[in-house]
Amino acid sequence: MVHTTRGIVLKTVKYGETSLICTVFTELLGMQSYIVKGVRSAKAKGRKANVLFAGSVLDMIVYEQANKNLQNIKEYQSYLIYQSVQEDVVKNGVALFAMEVIKQLLAAHDPQPELFEFLLNFLMQLDEDATTSIANYPLYFIIQSAKFAGYYLSGEYNTESPFADIHEGRFSTHSSAYPPFITGTYASLMSELNQASSLNEIQQIKMTAEERKTVLQYFLSFLQLHVPHFKELKTIAVLTAIFY
Repeated sequence: MVHTTRGIVLKTVKYGETSLICTVFTELLGMQSYIVKGVRSAKAKGRKANVLFAGSVLDMIVYEQANKNLQNIKEYQSYLIYQSVQEDVVKNGVALFAMEVIKQLLAAHDPQPELFEFLLNFLMQLDEDATTSIANYPLYFIIQSAKFAGYYLSGEYNTESPFADIHEGRFSTHSSAYPPFITGTYASLMSELNQASSLNEIQQIKMTAEERKTVLQYFLSFLQLHVPHFKELKTIAVLTAIFY
């Protein structure tokens, strides 16, 4: 069966001497793996190879064969041409972080059009916004994308619920039975971030670099506790280098 769909490349891996295997979050078919043959050969058109990178957004015509893990792409071209994400080291680091998070949250072949639209809009605004304003964007992304997958901290920080319990997944009247024990400033920040409904809103939340790093680790630990097979992210090292 042949489908026309948009897709966001999550990861590319070299295959053989001339091909690529691309993990793509498609709007229509969910996460799929595609082999793109000959794209790295000397005879291949550079334009075609250059649009296949983690974070690229494509218009695609793809084949779908049941019970086959590796699918084929008939045609593809850029849907979104970035103005700054590829060249800006900071923005590129955030984009790669977003791709890795999505890859771990998605189940293969599970269409999630709302999450696709969220990711696309995130990448578009990341491309447009000033680099100086995006330090909180990784936090916004991991909180909101996890909500689409059904994982979030319920409740909010207040005098009656002053503890953030990542094991129970909620703000609580009492401290967690297991570390980390999160209260005070960090619990308050997690609640404020959890309630931010837009990138513009999250830009206004003031944090030190150390607070940002710690809160991000708390949210990652929450996902590692609750999302099956959620592994430590390789891109955290990149974020640490550019933001913390």
